[in-house]
Order: sequence, then C-alpha cells, then structure tokens
Amino acid sequence: MMDENDVKELISSYKNIKDRVEIISNKFDRHNVKLVAVSKTKPTEMIRILYDKGHRHFGENYIQELVSKSEELSELNEIKWHFIGSIQSNKSKILTSVKNLYVVETVENKKILDKLAKSLLNNEENNNNNNNNNNKKLNIMIQVNTSGEESKSGCKPEECLDLVKHCLEDNNCKNSLNFLGLMTIGNPNATPDQPDFKCLVDCKNNISKQLNIPLDSIELSMGMSHDFEPAIEFGSTSVRVGSAIFGERDYSNKK
Repeated sequence: MMDENDVKELISSYKNIKDRVEIISNKFDRHNVKLVAVSKTKPTEMIRILYDKGHRHFGENYIQELVSKSEELSELNEIKWHFIGSIQSNKSKILTSVKNLYVVETVENKKILDKLAKSLLNNEENNNNNNNNNNKKLNIMIQVNTSGEESKSGCKPEECLDLVKHCLEDNNCKNSLNFLGLMTIGNPNATPDQPDFKCLVDCKNNISKQLNIPLDSIELSMGMSHDFEPAIEFGSTSVRVGSAIFGERDYSNKK
C-alpha cells in the first residue's frame, strides 16, 4: 500500500511529464501525441491511481506480467494496453487473449505476424463457437532497429516495407491485424540531429509512397523518458515513458 507522500509524488511526476509532452507538442505543431505510461515491474496500485486521473494508455514489456495485470485490472474497461517487449512466438496465443490489448508494438518479422494472425483467427473461431461476436482486428506496429545495435530488437530499416506489405496483403494477416505504424528505440547517446528518429521518419515516408498509404495514418512510436521531447520534435505520435513517471524499477521480481 502506497503512503500519501508516494501517491502525491506519482501524481506530480505524471502531471509534469504530461505537461512537458503538451508543451513540446504545441511548440512543433504536433497533435494528439499519446503518452504511454510504461508500468513494467510496478504494482497495479500505481496504474489504478493514474487511471483514476484519466490516463488510459499503459505499456508492459513482459507477457506474463501483462497477463497478470490485465486480469487484476479487468474492471478498468477503458484501459489500453501496449505490449512493448520481445515476443516469443510460442506465447502469441497468450498475448492475443489479453483483455483490452490495444497494440503490439514490437513485431519484427513475418513469423511473428503470422503467429499473431493465426492466434487471433483461432480466438475468433472459439468466440464464434461460444456465440461471442466481440471480434476486432489487433493493432500492430513494426519495430525497426534504426541504430543498428546488435543488442536491440527490430527489423532492418530496408526490411520494414516488406513486412508492412505482408501485413496488408497476406490473407490471414489482413483479416486479423491492423497496421498502425512503426516503432523504434533510439540510441541513448544519439547526436542532436537524432539519426535514429530521422531514419524511422524516412521509413514512414517510403511506406506511404510505395504502398499509397496516407502519411498521417502511419503512427510513430519513438521516444522514452530520456528523449521523448526530441522524438516529438521529429514527429513521434506516441512516447513511452516509464521511470520519469513511476520512478526507478525493481527487476528482482521480473516476470
């Protein structure tokens, strides 16, 4: 149970980040930038507090932690979960069954696309057999490794066009998945010209041109606690902020 001072600190940190997102968005004429509060390793009590303050978008990195939290918070009907961690293909069925899963941001190859699509179609078949007609496409984002760091996940920039085409044209994928946009993790030591963010914008422009998709319909998820302001300047439509809101993380009980 959080004490009164901890609650005040959380709310203050959240409002500070929210205000900074709004200020930088207005400065560069960016509209409707989503703030995703990355709540990994943090207790559901903290999520409830921010939800009660009107926040809806929350990010999780670990499938089992997301499953556990989504079940514990199942009565929060307007919550929107963003999965932003590595996807094990054998866990796709578990992932796609999460209530209020809004988007999977970390799709990096066709195998994951196909696994997610197959899991969703199987879920749909089961729902139909149970007379449950609450089926809709799952939003996905293609993760691009814009920095070229071997430690980071994501497809190469030159591969993302082919992955988007597969999502839009493959029968299973187009019937179960909705291409929402692109995601990247910028190099924390990036130079002021932000080559990683610029690379993702270039990928977006190329996809729009090659596949005749309106530019403003392709979202960009880039920017975290340390670099969300330059990310918004470069065109991010969704920033993922964790420690600047929730404080440092404790990984000792990581799921």
